Amino acid sequence: MSFTRCLLAACLGSWLFCSLLNAQQPVFSPSSTVVPRLVNFSGKATDPQGKVISGIAGVTFAIYKDQFEGAPLWLETQNVQADAKGNYTVQLGATKSDGLPLELFSSGEARWLGVRVNGGEEQPRVLLLSVPYALKAADAETVGGLPASAFMLAAPVAIGSAPESSTAATVPPPAATDVTTTGGTINYLPIFNGAATIIDSAVFQTGSGTTAKVGINTITPATRLDVNGAGTIRGTLSLPATAVATAAAGKISQPLTLVASSFDKTSSTALNQTFQLQAEPAANDTAAPSGTLNLLYGLGATNPVETGLKIGGKGILTFAPGQTFPGTGPGSVKSVGLSAPATDFTVSGSPVTGSGTLGLKWKVAPTNADTANAIVKRDANGSFNALGINADHITLTSMFNNPVNSVATCNCEAVAGTSLGQGVFGESTGVATPGEIIAGVRGIDEQLSTSTAGVIGESWSSTGLGVIGRNSNGFGTLAQTIAGTEQVGILGDSNGIAVAAISDDGQALLAENNSGADTAVIVNNGTGFPLFVSGPGGSVLVDGNGNLTASGGITGASKNFRIDHPLDPADKYLNHTSIESSEMLNLYTGNVTTDSQGEATVQLPEWFEVLNTDFRYQLTVIGQFAQAIIGRKIENNRFEIRTSAPNVEVSWQVTGVRQDAYAKANPLVVEQEKEAGLRGYYIHPEFYGAPPEKQIEWARHPQMMKRIKEMQAKQLAAAQKQAVPRN
Repeated sequence: MSFTRCLLAACLGSWLFCSLLNAQQPVFSPSSTVVPRLVNFSGKATDPQGKVISGIAGVTFAIYKDQFEGAPLWLETQNVQADAKGNYTVQLGATKSDGLPLELFSSGEARWLGVRVNGGEEQPRVLLLSVPYALKAADAETVGGLPASAFMLAAPVAIGSAPESSTAATVPPPAATDVTTTGGTINYLPIFNGAATIIDSAVFQTGSGTTAKVGINTITPATRLDVNGAGTIRGTLSLPATAVATAAAGKISQPLTLVASSFDKTSSTALNQTFQLQAEPAANDTAAPSGTLNLLYGLGATNPVETGLKIGGKGILTFAPGQTFPGTGPGSVKSVGLSAPATDFTVSGSPVTGSGTLGLKWKVAPTNADTANAIVKRDANGSFNALGINADHITLTSMFNNPVNSVATCNCEAVAGTSLGQGVFGESTGVATPGEIIAGVRGIDEQLSTSTAGVIGESWSSTGLGVIGRNSNGFGTLAQTIAGTEQVGILGDSNGIAVAAISDDGQALLAENNSGADTAVIVNNGTGFPLFVSGPGGSVLVDGNGNLTASGGITGASKNFRIDHPLDPADKYLNHTSIESSEMLNLYTGNVTTDSQGEATVQLPEWFEVLNTDFRYQLTVIGQFAQAIIGRKIENNRFEIRTSAPNVEVSWQVTGVRQDAYAKANPLVVEQEKEAGLRGYYIHPEFYGAPPEKQIEWARHPQMMKRIKEMQAKQLAAAQKQAVPRN
């Protein structure tokens, strides 16, 4: 802005100089041109980020008394034409009929120019400077260094030639005047009291310039204008904003201050009671800006602050905190009381006879949650939660699927029933649409972070049933028909799926046998698939012949096969284990005999090179001493063997690494870190001297394993109890 400042200073100084010279020199010709009150200004248009603005832009120019704060003394807005670099030139005052007002510069105080482009942030203000030759124009305020008032009553000086014998001209005394003064007291503004009489007025001034204070009927003005007495304003009394609002902040008005004085007995001093009415901005920098008229209060020397009482732009009152409206007049209520059951409520402030507040507080607030001593409050669905409901008989009916919906928030039962007949009996007679589930009793586990159970069935009887699932007209002795005298934990009987187990994250079906037998789950189906397990990661199928098919990987501590021992099939097993490797290897073997030239070609299947890569070879000569080498490696699904002698039998072995699509998508991770929550746990903790609770399932499903442990303890206790002989 250095160039802009210099240009503005030169233009402004030249204009002031010409204007002041014009004030001193008489105008001799009626055709003399009045010097225009315009100042050339050159600037650069940029946005708040400093980017150049070209073309038409709206620029507001404001002249201030101070560099940073204060309201503008003068302002105007012009549309300027900025070039490609943002440069523009305007004439300040061009939009005003009288141009720039002379009063802006008559006091000799500093003036600052602010520029705002397209309503954005105001650029740093520029100090308006004079130029050297324009400083001489300041002499126009005096004549020979004396103010014009020094010559008000002086008579004209006679001009003539002194006599030759005289050494100096004789100045005659001032001519007589009929103007008389009876006042003339310093700092008083004089007025004419008659046609030729000047006296002191009631207006008194102290200081000068920015420190000047004017008093009316007082010689000790306390503010810029101090009136001792009443005043009448026959027009609008305006208290303008302290500054022009910006997007960052609105601006308050000048306040209207009212002061009372009251005596403080404690401090033995008079304290001012200062009230202010002040317009304040609201919703600044929004599509609907507004304002409020606020009441402020200050005690003594403290600055007034908000009381909370204000009037909005539509006349809506906002009252201060603690506002009360006592009743008045005949028939007004003089006392208000409140009572409520003491077991449920606490009442305070009752009765109110003058002013006060009635308080009604729940001892335990109504809720739909399971909260002791709380009054039941149903939720938006008409439901509530309870730890338990005790009644001789409860009948629940529903037009929809779930007559009973109970949720336990503790490690306990959501629904528990004890009876000589059915503890809990649920029956559904509705007709389900495709994909819909209608159940007499339905258990759902929604605890994602722990292992819980939707439905648990326990039977302590040797022939009892923990849970019965029925889709028929009766079950009779069905359990004994299927399992004989064995105990049955869950019995599912259906023309479709007898038992369905679904889990989105965890075990869909867990079976454990604590009797010492090898079998935990028995699946018996005369036709079809005895066992089929399907999940997001793949499926496992066991057909009627016991063949297992898995669409994913099979992971285990060992992968063995077992058959009847060939030499003693009735009394022994024969166990083999599979070959382990850190790669997904395929193994191929065979025997071949070279021809009379000592050459042989081994033909492989047409899919061989598509399935495998990275081949490794092993050759063994059979029946004689000879050398055997790979004459040509695998190419076009074949390879060649050469021997040092003709007609040699060679046993060959080729291994290849799988490169099919599944193997590429599921590469084998040889060394793998256990998940953070599984570290410190083992697949087989007993082999490392760790307790059973360090088995890895305790980390995955602690609540489920805890429940299983508790059930095992109960079963063991029951078995021991039955084994104790009775006297």
